[in-house]
Amino acid sequence: MADSQRDGARERALVLSKAIKRRDDLFVRRLVNKFEEDLDYLGDGLETLGISKSAWEHVRSLQIEAKRVFAHPTLLRRHPETSLYYRGMATLSLKLVKSIARTNVDAWESSGYLGHKVKLDACQRVACLYNEMLSAIIEATEQWTLEDGYRNLLSAIAITQDGKIRNLIGKRAENAIQGKLLDWIDAMNIPMYEEHLFFVLGEAKNLRMRFGSEPDILFEKQKEQEGDWIPEVTIEIKGGTDPAGALERLGAIKKSFDQTPARTENMAILGVITPSMRKELNQMRITDFNLYDLLSTEEGWNKFVEELFFHKLRLLPL
Repeated sequence: MADSQRDGARERALVLSKAIKRRDDLFVRRLVNKFEEDLDYLGDGLETLGISKSAWEHVRSLQIEAKRVFAHPTLLRRHPETSLYYRGMATLSLKLVKSIARTNVDAWESSGYLGHKVKLDACQRVACLYNEMLSAIIEATEQWTLEDGYRNLLSAIAITQDGKIRNLIGKRAENAIQGKLLDWIDAMNIPMYEEHLFFVLGEAKNLRMRFGSEPDILFEKQKEQEGDWIPEVTIEIKGGTDPAGALERLGAIKKSFDQTPARTENMAILGVITPSMRKELNQMRITDFNLYDLLSTEEGWNKFVEELFFHKLRLLPL
């Protein structure tokens, strides 16, 4: 367990260090500062852009150009990547922006989006959200300065990267288990062919496997010829090794398993299991395995496939 956590911590540290070294904060700051078009903040009223009067007056008293603090739809539309600047200053996560403003600004902030136009109404929603949060921060911060905003920006970049790292680690874990599973099925000479989104397994062709999400791996059985396919076993894979996020990952597992029929066998492959998680898992009657053991030891993998294919699916004789 310690080895897997150490490996995960090392990868996280390297990715975060590389992201900060890219100096994305300086890049978007330059884009904002060099923007020369006139931006009319007062034309339709500050409230329309989500800017409070007291925050506006405070920024003006510091003799700071409005664009360096408050988002404007025109600037966002010309340079969607500056979303990172204002989102960071406002300490908003990508997930929150998507939920509240109904817009995926992650796409705006990616390098592949440079030069592409976005819809004006989306820019208006996003600018208003950023400005509302920035106004609240300025009002609640004694003697707020632009440097405070820049510190928020750098912090937000690190937090965003951390979230992306967790997603990447999770996806890598899923791909690793899925690939090893397919290799094992092939090595055991179990008949298998692809049909749409499924892999049909066995001589009887009444068992099929699907890779997806919620659950990550699903096995279904066809009870009668040409009958309905019924969930038999579901597997959730959570590759994160940070104990701090363990209960959050367990919550995602519960959400997935709650959607399966009561008789379905549920299994979990986990990067870390804390004592509180162990208690919850036992109460949920979930069969769980350690991800590191499955990927690194023959004994760990054999226990997993034995439980899955011999006991739960009964695809192979004991």
